[in-house]
Amino acid sequence: MLLEKRRFVAMPPADFPKFVVDVEKCNGCRRCEQTCPIQLLMIENKKCKPNDRYDHFRCISCQNCVAVCTENAISIEGDYRVSKGFWKNSHLFAGEKTLPVYMPKQRETNNTAEVEELTETEKIILNRRSIRLYKKKQVPREMIERIIEAGRFAPSAGNNQPWKFIVIQNREIIDEIDRKCKQFCKYVMYGTMPRPWIKKTVPGNKNARLRFWQKALIRFLVRFRGAGEMDQRALGGINAIVSDPDYHTFFKAPTLIILLADERGIGSIDLDLGICGQNMVLAAHSMGLGTCYVSLIDGLMGFPKYKRELGIEPPFKIITSLTIGYPKGRIDHIVKREQSRVKWIE
Repeated sequence: MLLEKRRFVAMPPADFPKFVVDVEKCNGCRRCEQTCPIQLLMIENKKCKPNDRYDHFRCISCQNCVAVCTENAISIEGDYRVSKGFWKNSHLFAGEKTLPVYMPKQRETNNTAEVEELTETEKIILNRRSIRLYKKKQVPREMIERIIEAGRFAPSAGNNQPWKFIVIQNREIIDEIDRKCKQFCKYVMYGTMPRPWIKKTVPGNKNARLRFWQKALIRFLVRFRGAGEMDQRALGGINAIVSDPDYHTFFKAPTLIILLADERGIGSIDLDLGICGQNMVLAAHSMGLGTCYVSLIDGLMGFPKYKRELGIEPPFKIITSLTIGYPKGRIDHIVKREQSRVKWIE
């Protein structure tokens, strides 16, 4: 049993969701291609299609392409399921993703504004999307201050507020952070990704496989650093910024906020920062702004001197970052989610 659980730690065989496009509706606007975090889409003959560049990781069903499509031409069929080995999850879900359970079937819609019984807070939560398409227009300082205040008033263990914020609105500095994060992520990819997949300009080789030492390294990292970053979907996201020189880690957003945690804080400081960040995200979306969590900011760990220049010094550590800006077009849409795993005890 233990051996079975340790099988397929590196790039497990899996069923992936399928990207489906109605070519009659698609206008080739490229919004879906530009917002795909794994860069799995391309435009051919003015129509969108999967590029099939990778063999082991494809659509992660984030459904950003569905949310940004102005013509309702895109749908995602199926879900990510692994049937055996370390990452097995096929036994954990009952059925497919669904819309909120309190939305009657006859009123299923991607616009929660039509569901009158929902509170304004619920509507913001359900409509919020991770935004990767931003206008160049800068966000006024007053709005950023309001977003930070929303984070400041988040609950924390012992009312300790272990957070610190670094707000960057300088385009050149954000670009420099992007370059450094890419540089660090390249080392991660060389150790965890088949070589033919690391460059977008190299045609996909579906027979490419990890080398023995790479599989051993992934097992080591899962054991001692944590599993989440070694999931093949996570590796696909990291590889997206490495393989394409034109891909921007922070989506060229006009504002970047780095969230830091005081390591001397009470209890679970990572959890406190997560709550704080979500307060900020919901506040931003209530103001008509877009946000996206970008934890690849952690790539700055390879540049201690530069971190100090930014003001990232002990006892504070990087938890994550938020991109903030005005979305390009209408993006906030409700999308289907995995059904909740709940055990009721009454």
